[in-house]
Amino acid sequence: MQRSIEASRLAPGVLGLLLYASAFLFGAPAAYFPFAFFLLLSLGALLVLLLHNALRSHWGLPLEPYLYPLARLLPLMGLLGLPFFLFLPELFPWARPEASLDPVLLHRAPYLNAPFLFLRYALSFALFAFVLSRLRPGEYRAEVGAWGLPLVFVAGTFLSFDLFKSLEAHFYSASYGGIVLLSAAILALAVAVALAARQGTAALRGQAQNHTNLLLALSIVWIYLEATALIIVWGADFPHEVEFYLKRLQGYWDEVAAFWVVGGFFLPFLYLLTNLPKREARYLLPAALWVAFFRLVHLAWYLLPALGRGFGVGEALGLLGLGLLFAARLRG
Repeated sequence: MQRSIEASRLAPGVLGLLLYASAFLFGAPAAYFPFAFFLLLSLGALLVLLLHNALRSHWGLPLEPYLYPLARLLPLMGLLGLPFFLFLPELFPWARPEASLDPVLLHRAPYLNAPFLFLRYALSFALFAFVLSRLRPGEYRAEVGAWGLPLVFVAGTFLSFDLFKSLEAHFYSASYGGIVLLSAAILALAVAVALAARQGTAALRGQAQNHTNLLLALSIVWIYLEATALIIVWGADFPHEVEFYLKRLQGYWDEVAAFWVVGGFFLPFLYLLTNLPKREARYLLPAALWVAFFRLVHLAWYLLPALGRGFGVGEALGLLGLGLLFAARLRG
């Protein structure tokens, strides 16, 4: 009986891994977007947990049953990212033979090269695993939060530069890491809040107002960084920087940009200002799900144009597969 129960718990995870592996049949770039989304979900969960521990917060207590399983999938996401090192030329302009003819990429070669990238990747996930090992559900580890939060944020910033920003040949922005990590924290917080709110108002332990305010505050900081980066890059009008936005304002990506700006910030911003989600779980749940969905849209707008793809079958299979894997971990 026990074996059958364990098998039933393992089956969704195994199926999820198989579905994710099938995304590679559509090319490494197709599998890269789902990997990036769930990597940021796990990393965002760790950042929120560290903030919760550093502040000795009450709002984090009802979210711990969801944040810890999400964060503890970070080492697995590190392993799932290793196959992409076999496909570096398909993903990154700096790894292609013609990069030696590009002065900008040639200048960045001492930093952007496969051995050094692998070393930074391994060290980042080793740090994440170490910090996770120092946290305990149900216990405040304020000292771990105090030193772990800045360390993980710095390591996550470099990781986002290495894995995501370097998909662009020439683009550079110091705000990029902060934008990506804030988006990851909002994503993880929204998912955890939605899972807790699904259980009803009692499961939130009277923290709905704090959850609403935290989602609102992080969203304001995120859109501030997003807007200032756009204003600075657009105002400077350097071709190697402004091409990042030009690529994402052509074709249907222009509509996607308007979609995530309105739906991903303005609408939830106005709703979260009201008293409804601050009082009852049934009003907070749809808002949290809405915010989480638009984090996916925002990441798609950031990464898919750099990968030279739209959202296709491969991306859908990868998201479904890793979604099953994460759901199995949450249930376990």
